[in-house]
Amino acid sequence: MADDPKGSSRWTRREFARCTALARVGLYVSCGVDSTPQLRETAKRLGASLDCSDVSGLQPAEVRTREDNTYRQHTEKDDQFCLNCLNFVPATVEVACATCKTVRGPINPDGWCRQWTKQRG
Repeated sequence: MADDPKGSSRWTRREFARCTALARVGLYVSCGVDSTPQLRETAKRLGASLDCSDVSGLQPAEVRTREDNTYRQHTEKDDQFCLNCLNFVPATVEVACATCKTVRGPINPDGWCRQWTKQRG
């Protein structure tokens, strides 16, 4: 948040948009609404400009786990993608790669791997 001259904090438009987008995703998931089409569009939008392929900081075994699980940055599956996976851990900012509980390294919200697990609702 940007600092206001009076000492109070104000949100930038980007921060507000990011938080409301994440809140909508959480609302859809928590209400049990079939939000797959909306989530799919969000995953495509978020993942389109992200390159989450840099595995230079990973150990060889972690890279092998990505390969063994056939992780890919973008998927054509309309009902299975990282953003709607139980193992997905969102990034703190919309313009960064996320992480995963089972596959190490940077994860694209539009990605997919064999560890994909349906979120419980």
